[in-house]
Amino acid sequence: MPLTVGAPVALLATLAVRAVARNRRWLEQPGPDRLHARAIPRLGGVAMFGAYVITVLLTVRPLEWPVAGLLGGATVLVAALVIDDLRGLRPRDKLLIQVVGAAVPLAFGIRIDSFSSPALEGGVITLPLWLVVPATLFWTIGMMNAVNFMDGLDGLAAGVVAIAAAVLVVLSGRLGLPAVAELALALAAVALGFLPLNIYRASIIMGDAGSHLLGFAIATVAIMGPAKLATAVLVLGVPILDVAWSIVRRLARRGDVVQRDVEHLHHRLWEAGLPQPLVALLYYGLAASAGLIALLVERLAKVYAFAGLAGLLALLLVVLARLPRRRLIPRRSLAAPVADPP
Repeated sequence: MPLTVGAPVALLATLAVRAVARNRRWLEQPGPDRLHARAIPRLGGVAMFGAYVITVLLTVRPLEWPVAGLLGGATVLVAALVIDDLRGLRPRDKLLIQVVGAAVPLAFGIRIDSFSSPALEGGVITLPLWLVVPATLFWTIGMMNAVNFMDGLDGLAAGVVAIAAAVLVVLSGRLGLPAVAELALALAAVALGFLPLNIYRASIIMGDAGSHLLGFAIATVAIMGPAKLATAVLVLGVPILDVAWSIVRRLARRGDVVQRDVEHLHHRLWEAGLPQPLVALLYYGLAASAGLIALLVERLAKVYAFAGLAGLLALLLVVLARLPRRRLIPRRSLAAPVADPP
């Protein structure tokens, strides 16, 4: 039911928002942090948010207290970050918004109070109360930034999140959590409904409001029930590891860890000569493969799989560092137009 509601509602909402954005000239100009050739409408996140709220309210049962926390946090994030999409906010102001948004579901009881550990006999580590809040905030904010930093190529973030949400649907069904499965399916449906207008060459982008919404929702749904954090980490392993490497890189250069740059993995692959659609398909393939592994293997094997993924990513970064750059994204200017060659 969420799929048949969410996808068409998201598509129609995106078409409406695109028309309004064009009329009001709410356009994203070409630049190195978003690799498109012409000014295109932003605010796709508003359409996804509206579609997600409608889908959840119409299809998810029962509508319990945690669902209110999920929708409340999403509302705070999207309402605040629309300002960033229209006028721009300082990175540290955006970080404060992330903290506030992540705290809302926490206040409604959605929290990480334990996690699986294959190294222990009982298989579960229970966190002391003083660690519950920082662990939950760290997880949710980290996932928001992982999806946000991934949103640099057409269709990349929406497609990967749709795959991750679909994996959580299957896992939640196996664990006997139908409401959580419906929340994840609603998220996958909304991402799929937005995707036809966002794939290469996109006619609308989701903006920071949209990327934060997707990251927040996938993080929160993964908390709502046991044994799903490891799955989310594995399926979104590439963007998570990319963010971790970005933080290390920026700290080593004494840069601002919350400022966008153009040295993420998808930027480096594009510079190496891969076209945007191929980079997106590569990410989709990795996410789908990791999701299949997560559904088929036991907990300890997931740890080995994530370690293998980290090693593969490290090897890829080393190879990319040695390859000649067939294209070059300007490092200083965030306004220079960048486009794939015809």
